[in-house]
Amino acid sequence: MLRKVAFLALATVLPLAGIQTEAAAKDLIQMSWDEIVAQAKKEGQINWFHWYSQPAMREQVKTFEAQYGIKVTIPDGDAKTNIDKMLAERSRAQADIDVISLGGSTPQNFKAEELLFGPLKPLLPEGAKLRYVMEGTDNKGYAPAFWGNQTAIAYNPARVSQSELPHTLDEFVAFMKKNPGELGFNVENGGSGPALIESITRAVVTDIDYSQGASTPEKIAKLAPAWKWFKDNRQGYIITASNADSITRLNGGEFKIIAAWEDQLAALQRKGEISKDIKMYIPSFGFPGGGNVIAIPANAKNKAAALVLINWLTSAKTQTEFAKSFGIAPQHPEADSAVALIPAADRKYSTVWAAKPFGDEIKKGFINQVTQN
Repeated sequence: MLRKVAFLALATVLPLAGIQTEAAAKDLIQMSWDEIVAQAKKEGQINWFHWYSQPAMREQVKTFEAQYGIKVTIPDGDAKTNIDKMLAERSRAQADIDVISLGGSTPQNFKAEELLFGPLKPLLPEGAKLRYVMEGTDNKGYAPAFWGNQTAIAYNPARVSQSELPHTLDEFVAFMKKNPGELGFNVENGGSGPALIESITRAVVTDIDYSQGASTPEKIAKLAPAWKWFKDNRQGYIITASNADSITRLNGGEFKIIAAWEDQLAALQRKGEISKDIKMYIPSFGFPGGGNVIAIPANAKNKAAALVLINWLTSAKTQTEFAKSFGIAPQHPEADSAVALIPAADRKYSTVWAAKPFGDEIKKGFINQVTQN
């Protein structure tokens, strides 16, 4: 998570970097795309600060390097370290970071127009087709989505047929009564179980605006019917230790269905660590999905090369390849989502996570009112 104190300091220092890079930014904005590509090749290199699947991503960008002759360096580092570095370098004329991956909701913690170069929407050839609202956060065209992650129900076809899969809330109750202990989900150590808890809560308690993050005792009290639902069906499910624990136990045959992340499951299948027969779907009452966006710091040194990389990352071709390789939900509308684990028809059931801090109260409420009660 971003530290609030860092962002409070941001407002007083950031304008210096903006002044120092303003002339170069204007020149780039006035270029045609062909001119930007030519400039990118002159720059010849990019530092992309990306925090997950780094070895695999270094392999993926070799295609980009071969196409454009631009070297991409992906340093080691986690999300917090990368963001802290971007903040620490905000007053420099030129930062070390050319491109940075951010969680979909991260831009809500700062003013994009002060910290980032852009907006990118009018600069990218297909900018108008891309998505700039992720996890309930509109980044105003500064950071297109390039990685979609989706929670859903994973199932083992060796143990349950498609006709038996529950899709509605009533069907989940019936499934658990018929198959006690055959549904598994975690509460801690990963977000797939909390996604199930949130989804069922929203289906049970419908008179709350989950897009509003304000939290009050009265609002929290309204969740009581959801806790009753989970208590009434307590014999029907098993709480696991983590995302990975749920998947391992599904793969081993202990469960028929679990809550899981699409990209995590796909990665394990790709590595041969779990059966490729395991499939996923999104119930009709919805499961939350989110993802990551990609941006250029305002004081990046190689902005043209950064733009070309972002254009490549967000293209339909690359998004299709990422869906195949990483199990992401493609973010370009023309990408082939048929290669992903979740059927394309199910994507309409994807929901936005409940806004925080109220969203955090749902998990806390489950722990306090269900598991500890």
